[in-house]
Amino acid sequence: MTTSSPYTPPTRPARKLNIPLLLALAALLATGWQWLDTRHTLDTLSQELAQKASSASGISKEVRSQAERADKTARDNSAKLAALDARVDEFSGQSAALNSMYQELSRNREDWMLAEIEHALNLAGQQLQLAGNISAALATLEAIDARLAKLDKPQFIPLRKALGQDLGLLKAAPAVDVVGLTVKLDRLASSADSLPLTIDHTRSSPAPAASSHAASTVPAWQRLGEQLLDDIGQLIRVRRMDKPEALLLSPEQAFFLRENLKLHLLGARIAVLQHQDGPFRADLAASERYVQHYFDTQSSATHTWLATLNEIKTAQLSVRVPDITASLRAVRALQGRTQE
Repeated sequence: MTTSSPYTPPTRPARKLNIPLLLALAALLATGWQWLDTRHTLDTLSQELAQKASSASGISKEVRSQAERADKTARDNSAKLAALDARVDEFSGQSAALNSMYQELSRNREDWMLAEIEHALNLAGQQLQLAGNISAALATLEAIDARLAKLDKPQFIPLRKALGQDLGLLKAAPAVDVVGLTVKLDRLASSADSLPLTIDHTRSSPAPAASSHAASTVPAWQRLGEQLLDDIGQLIRVRRMDKPEALLLSPEQAFFLRENLKLHLLGARIAVLQHQDGPFRADLAASERYVQHYFDTQSSATHTWLATLNEIKTAQLSVRVPDITASLRAVRALQGRTQE
């Protein structure tokens, strides 16, 4: 008998790993995972985009609202600006009209002022030529120059230069005290009525009385005789007269004599105002003759009167008085430029 050997099951051949398949599966798994992750990422991004889109939509609405408000504000501002432009144009027109009126008014005021200056210069020139009143002409020209200096306008410079030239001539001219001479002549005329005539002088002053001590030593009968002689001397006076016609004046003639004296003094006064030296001295000489011939020259009042008359006779009236034609030409030329 044969011995049998133990049973051994058949052995299966060992399987080999399919590496390419595994790699493919791994790649597939990785791709799936990546797809899932990408999908999740895309979903997340989609949600974020949706949120952002929603937010952007709200912002866009707010922006549109703000844009509409800004556009409305711009339209309102444009309307206001147009209204302001219209007001500005209106104000510009009114300003131009007012400026034109002001310029016209200024020209009219300057014309009036120049007319007043010309009139004042004409009056000053007439006073210079007729009365030789240099002081009045000086005051007039200085007042005009001060008025123009306050305005301080360049168009008045030629006129001010002419005024300065004429002022220099007036200040350099020899001045005649017209007012002083007139006052003195008026004083002489007013005192003519109080001057004593020669016929009014009847006697001289009495002799001074004797002292009481001397009178006490003279007998009474001698004093009585001296008193009687003194009384007779006061009644009868012997005086030498070389002007007998002065004693023959009647009261009416004495009145007309004083009036004639006043008329000669008035003529001298008019000659002073007109700067006429010949008539001035003729009237003074006639007045002096009247007083010396018919009035009491021994009286203190007559002596003072004649002294004042001699003082007046020393005045010189024949002086060359300058004119102010330069100022007149300047103001007339300025008026011509203004009116053109």
